[in-house]
Amino acid sequence: MDAYWMRGKWGDGGKSERRWNQGSRNPLTIIITGAVFFVGTGAVFTIGYLYPDQLLFTIILGCFVFLGVTLAMRRFMGHTPAYWYTGPFVAIALIGTVMLGEDLALSQAGELTEVVVADHKVEQKTVHSSNPPRSRQVYVHTYSLESTDGTPVAEPLIYRGKDGYDDFDEGDTISVLIDPEGKAPTKPAEDVDLPADIGILVTGLVTSGIVFLICLIVVLLRWTRSPLQQHVR
Repeated sequence: MDAYWMRGKWGDGGKSERRWNQGSRNPLTIIITGAVFFVGTGAVFTIGYLYPDQLLFTIILGCFVFLGVTLAMRRFMGHTPAYWYTGPFVAIALIGTVMLGEDLALSQAGELTEVVVADHKVEQKTVHSSNPPRSRQVYVHTYSLESTDGTPVAEPLIYRGKDGYDDFDEGDTISVLIDPEGKAPTKPAEDVDLPADIGILVTGLVTSGIVFLICLIVVLLRWTRSPLQQHVR
């Protein structure tokens, strides 16, 4: 009975030991991954700020950074939960980066203008995906604008989502930021909130940095323990 208990005890200990030691033992892997994350975040911000009209490309670039970092952390930490303690904070930082880049560009280049909502159209599309097989509805709201003197505004106000802007109806007078060169999308002035964007970005960067630091400590512990384990064997 005692021998059986000892085998079970040491067997469980061996499993715990293997779980502890799986993944990378090289601290540089976490340092490099963290560096790639911060450089990638800077690249997303730069593209979003310099080319605010290319929002889709900026989002795609952010998605690649997210996937690269989370997959790398999964590989180097050696277990699936790495997705859960890395992904949310990296996502928050990248969302804040995209929002800040676009809003900063518009706040600098855009002109605060009083306009009238002349027309509101909704385009509904069904998008199909093969993996897994399903379909979903995509809504695009287009608000045609004109100045208070009746002159049409070239750039419409676009909202991608089901409900659109709840407070906007035809004939309403609203304040928007319009880029005269048309490089940045037209947005309601109340939606451009730089302090909120900065807050989201800083929160994501700080929490991501803490996660990287904790993971670095774990890998350092693996690295310091590995020579002893090899000597014992």
